[in-house]
Amino acid sequence: MERWSGVLRIPLHSNSTTFHRVGASLCLSSGTRNLSMPIANAIFFCGDRVERTGNPVIEKLSDLQKLSEIVVSKFGSSINAWVIEASIFNGPFAVYKDFIPSVNQYGEPGSYNPIGFPASTSTVSLLSNCLEEVRTVSSPSYRL
Repeated sequence: MERWSGVLRIPLHSNSTTFHRVGASLCLSSGTRNLSMPIANAIFFCGDRVERTGNPVIEKLSDLQKLSEIVVSKFGSSINAWVIEASIFNGPFAVYKDFIPSVNQYGEPGSYNPIGFPASTSTVSLLSNCLEEVRTVSSPSYRL
């Protein structure tokens, strides 16, 4: 089993004008024999950001691809790791309004209405769009 790692800029929906940066480290398998599928998906939503500190640890933990590789190192090579960055920030603060629709101007959630599962639906849509993008950029001999 091989891995594909990278950072993608992905719309939440096909007609969306907002994009999320997603760091991914995904299991790939070649051919159809001995198909090795991931046993799990680990999804990490980045929080607030701190930029250009000069501190190598903070800089490493601000890199989406590095974070996805760290997640794989913690959970094992048979998982897919997804690191999702907020599409917008209020200063240094992450605002995930696409996943929690009722946020105020500062990005603070007011309430959450689970009808229609907006957070789950948004997550599945984003990860599906990521897989489609990876299929276009990875070798055609590999399967996700």
